[in-house]
Amino acid sequence: MKPLREMTTEELSAALEALDTERPRDTALRLALYLELRRAAAEEWVFKGEGEAGDVLDS
Repeated sequence: MKPLREMTTEELSAALEALDTERPRDTALRLALYLELRRAAAEEWVFKGEGEAGDVLDS
């Protein structure tokens, strides 16, 4: 298994879905995966929209 910081949003989402089936009461792991998913999604959003964001700020 990859370290959380190296997982994509798709991998993290799949891990959360698997957690629902395998360990539905593991709140600590669910929270860790959810927080990492939010970080990864924000990072992907920033990098995908980086050029666009600069254009908006420069206006």
